[in-house]
Amino acid sequence: MQSDQEQARAGRRLALTSVVAAVGFMAMEFAGATFGWPNKLMGLLELGFAALFLWVFIQAFRMWRQRHPEKDG
Repeated sequence: MQSDQEQARAGRRLALTSVVAAVGFMAMEFAGATFGWPNKLMGLLELGFAALFLWVFIQAFRMWRQRHPEKDG
């Protein structure tokens, strides 16, 4: 089991990752609209960001499970 300090560090890193992904997604949408990127490229990039957000969700769930172990009974 991780110490509280390690868990806090992992949580901050996960929060930073999600914020950077959200800002990156908005920047990508803006750039795509501004420069007229094709829909296939935009779809591929959106799929990549969706995978990143899914990874963040899974990691957050794993962190939550580590902090709340199952109780007997």
